[in-house]
Amino acid sequence: MTFNPWEEFKRDVCRVLEKALLKLGWDPPKPLEDALEVPPDSKLGDIASTICFDLAKSLHKSPTWLMAELSKVIKPIGLVAKIEVSGNYLNFFVAMSKLTEFTFSAIEKADKNYGHFKVGKGKVVIEHTSVNPTKPLHIGHGRNAVIGDTIARILDAFGYQVEVQNYIDDMGRQVAETLLADRHIKRRPKAKFDHVLGLIYAEMHRRLGQDPKLDAQVREILAELERGRGKWPTMARRLAERCVKANLETTDRLGISYDLLVWESDIARSGILDETLKQLMATNRVIDGTGERAGAMVLNLSDFGIEDKVLVRSDGTAVYTARDIAYQLWKFGKTKTGLKFKLHSKRPGNATTYTTTQRGKSVAKFGHADRVINVVGAEQMFTQRVVFTALKILGLERESRNSYHLAYEHVWLPSGRFSGRKGTWVGFSVDDVIEEAVARAYTIVGEHDPKANERFKRKVAEFVGIGAVKYSLLCTSPEKRITFRWEDALNFDRNSGPAVQYSHARACSILRKAKHRGKKHSGDILNLQQEQRLIKLLAKFPEVICEAGGKLQPHLLAFYAAELALAFNTFYEVAPVIEAETAELRAARLRLVNCVRIVLRNALTLMGIEAPERM
Repeated sequence: MTFNPWEEFKRDVCRVLEKALLKLGWDPPKPLEDALEVPPDSKLGDIASTICFDLAKSLHKSPTWLMAELSKVIKPIGLVAKIEVSGNYLNFFVAMSKLTEFTFSAIEKADKNYGHFKVGKGKVVIEHTSVNPTKPLHIGHGRNAVIGDTIARILDAFGYQVEVQNYIDDMGRQVAETLLADRHIKRRPKAKFDHVLGLIYAEMHRRLGQDPKLDAQVREILAELERGRGKWPTMARRLAERCVKANLETTDRLGISYDLLVWESDIARSGILDETLKQLMATNRVIDGTGERAGAMVLNLSDFGIEDKVLVRSDGTAVYTARDIAYQLWKFGKTKTGLKFKLHSKRPGNATTYTTTQRGKSVAKFGHADRVINVVGAEQMFTQRVVFTALKILGLERESRNSYHLAYEHVWLPSGRFSGRKGTWVGFSVDDVIEEAVARAYTIVGEHDPKANERFKRKVAEFVGIGAVKYSLLCTSPEKRITFRWEDALNFDRNSGPAVQYSHARACSILRKAKHRGKKHSGDILNLQQEQRLIKLLAKFPEVICEAGGKLQPHLLAFYAAELALAFNTFYEVAPVIEAETAELRAARLRLVNCVRIVLRNALTLMGIEAPERM
């Protein structure tokens, strides 16, 4: 039995078209499913076909003549109830009674697996979050983490083996400045450790603009971090590990976990970087820099329509792009040199996180991906192209094709972009936003249910507040910028995160009150427009997951969940469930409510948002 009802309807539409075209002896110029589209108005049908426009080009006939001939022989079958001609379009209407039973049965049988496909083959490595270990996660980093986590959940639902990695840059200039700040700035605010680091880093950056001697010290530290010898690399790792530990407390609260923490210093000092540079030099694509780049090693990319990229500076230090290339090769298992690992920590929900290390065990369980998805800001588009092109230069065409940059625009404040150096994240860290969201949710819960006990109010406030934050970061398509405003992100009347949660809780409440679901019902008893809209939306859920996962567009899932919640609320306002006119209608509507409950829960789970049974 298929668990994708709407896809089955589309197949029946294609079968109808195929039979008709076979009778006429016409060969479609492209796959029939490619000629299907959604009509602008549901009154025009559920699916439309533009096949006559395509045939007009190949058969050299007018679309009007072709439509006249086609309409004489085309007949409904299966889930297709009727077919209408509108101009040069064929409009197909679904058989609601059949779709209703088909959809209800699919949802009830699959339950938690409705919307899941066990078709994915191979391993997908997803890298996301990857914050410099010098500050807390601000709300922009939160967007990266929420997008990456949702894509990981969706691809896991597809059946892929998914490995989530978090790349820690403990060798960059920000780390060098933070180390110097840690030494020079003795007065510390009382705060979570990553917040303390972020504040003293911002203070050090202000001092650097006033004292050239401090800048010289930063360069000395940076060079030592690159060489991997002396006291600074050890201090950097120790400081960064404390920062990452604090960062993970934030992502724990968001319900986001990682399989592996990969440290940039381990990539550089394991020999993987040296191996990668030698492989690139052997291709004769690495040239000596000239002019401003004199003494540097440059990757020649002109044949690929890309600007050349420095890999190693004139002072012998590698740029971060070189390490990114090495890291990408390792993700695919294409380096002879390996990394060492050890257990990092046990996270909430029985999740286990490992870390790379200089003194651990070499195991083959990490990396060796078939596909790699890097969730990285849109400003890194050039760097990601360089990385993927470098794989092609090394003869790894398949790995280059299977490398994906899930680019996203950053979250901005009305006053401009976040800056770690200027400390503009203060007040807008993920920790700050969660605390504010939970506090506002607590007030609202108290107003709605003054008699609720304290434990219940705090529990509900936690998952509603966090749900609001995650949904607000997910509901905009990744390529669009978000301007963070408190009144938008935490307005529970307009924010659909809590609205989806509330709709799920309402469905659970109806089913609890009903107790007995009642007898069987006919497929055509649910004939209200609001009922049929709900049924069609339920049937489309697996298709939404396919599109969100296939296009790496997680916002499509958020849109769908909000639309389903709104449709359910509209249905509830006009259609009594427990007090339905007849026992048969009561049974049918209860079954519909249960299916809505299942799909809302599955959608929320894929977004990493709790699906509450009571609110």
